[in-house]
Amino acid sequence: MLNKNVIDEAFEFYNIDFHFKEKCYKFLEEINSHEKMKLSYYNICKILYEKEFQEVEKLWDFKNSNKLFIDKINPFVTNMVILLGYLYHKRNMKIYNIDQHQITIHKKRVKECFENDIIYRKYKGVRISQMLWAVYFIRIRIIEIGSLQFEYKNNLVIKIHIPKKTNLSFTEVKNSIKKSKDEIRKIYKINEFNYICDSWLLSNQIQEIITKNTNIYQFHDLFDVKNGKDCVLDILNFVFEMEKCDDYSLLPTNTTLQKKVKEQLLLNKKFYLGIGVLKPDIFKEEK
Repeated sequence: MLNKNVIDEAFEFYNIDFHFKEKCYKFLEEINSHEKMKLSYYNICKILYEKEFQEVEKLWDFKNSNKLFIDKINPFVTNMVILLGYLYHKRNMKIYNIDQHQITIHKKRVKECFENDIIYRKYKGVRISQMLWAVYFIRIRIIEIGSLQFEYKNNLVIKIHIPKKTNLSFTEVKNSIKKSKDEIRKIYKINEFNYICDSWLLSNQIQEIITKNTNIYQFHDLFDVKNGKDCVLDILNFVFEMEKCDDYSLLPTNTTLQKKVKEQLLLNKKFYLGIGVLKPDIFKEEK
């Protein structure tokens, strides 16, 4: 149950900027005086922190708080969901026996989910996507090794995530993947598994327009890749730092990749998400 003590402990645990605390206290008063809001809040928290993880994954279809909770809910509700997760996070850290390095990373990532949308994007609450991303860490579905993140999907599959602005150097990437294997075995108690990745960075259409000596090309070459869904919005987000663009002629050309992608978009070129399975060659040196 969320109360002032839990809020205080969560702020200290994640080292969240204290100037948000009064806003949390006010929200607590608001939710305690609104029975429907309180019921909606705790129902969602129960799904996020107590149900089978497949139920959490279904929530990615929701794009705003009013759809997920109740209509006209205070948008700060998503931040409060993250705070309640602190209690589960502490417990899960012990269950999975993650080391201090991993604990430090987890605290940092959850703090980023709590603060980034409010501080940098000036939103009134974090997006559903950021709330869910925090939950993935809170439930220890993700660990971070070197420059990459590794999501436990099931006993056979680990999904690779590439954090924004990560160092994608070929050496860094290979080292991250190789080091992850033992850590994954230790934390999740599994032995043999496949690595998968779906990302605009694996787009076959991106690979066609870049040179072989680039980090992106070499990253793509680690996987067997097939086309997924349209990923132009991902490219606008990660390559151009824009959520949408109605006129591609206005796209910036500050980098070589921006210039080449813009040229293709102006020619109505389609870009598709790359869905990749890691080639086993990367682990040959272990044998």
